[in-house]
Amino acid sequence: MEPLIEVHREGKYYIAIDLLTHVADQGLTGEEAVRNLKKGLTEHHQLKRALHSRKE
Repeated sequence: MEPLIEVHREGKYYIAIDLLTHVADQGLTGEEAVRNLKKGLTEHHQLKRALHSRKE
C-alpha cells in the first residue's frame, strides 16, 4: 500500500505526515522531511510487528 503523505511548512521546518498512520517527521527541506518520515514509518511498522508477536 502506498502511503498518503502531506508535506507542509511550519516556520523554518517542513513537516511530512503519513495520513494513514499519523506518523510525522520534519526536515529543513520537503525532501528531507519525507526521507525522515520513511525512516520513522519503517520503525513504526517494526514496532507494530514486535508488539503483535508478543501477543501470540
